[in-house]
Amino acid sequence: MNENFLNDLAALYSNPLVKNMFMDYFTRMQQEGTQAAAKFFNTAPAKKDSIFGMGPEVFEKMAEFYSGFGFVSQKRHEEVLKENEELKKENAFLKEIVQKMNLKVFEEGSRGIQDAWQEGLAKQLELSKEMAKTFFDLFKDIKK
Repeated sequence: MNENFLNDLAALYSNPLVKNMFMDYFTRMQQEGTQAAAKFFNTAPAKKDSIFGMGPEVFEKMAEFYSGFGFVSQKRHEEVLKENEELKKENAFLKEIVQKMNLKVFEEGSRGIQDAWQEGLAKQLELSKEMAKTFFDLFKDIKK
């Protein structure tokens, strides 16, 4: 952008009619989006009231200038907020599913560990009984 553009833009914006038209355009752009604002200013009544025939093009350039500062239309902002809320709900749903899956895996794993532990104890008890029987058999043989 050159210095003349900024000066021309400031001079144009200082005109009350242009300022009001731009505010109408910018408000409509904020509420309904850029295409809706351009369609409104391309209608016959808007062109008739326009100081110059290329009103929407100039307004779009002015809007681009302001959007360079990070302005977003209200409609787009609300869409992003709605999408953000939906993503939060989906995220919470997915977290719940992952927690349930982890719990199920943990339960199945602990059941497997419990079964292995019980089998190990049963084998240990059986071996202990056999060792005790062998030990008592040895003492019986010694007494005879």
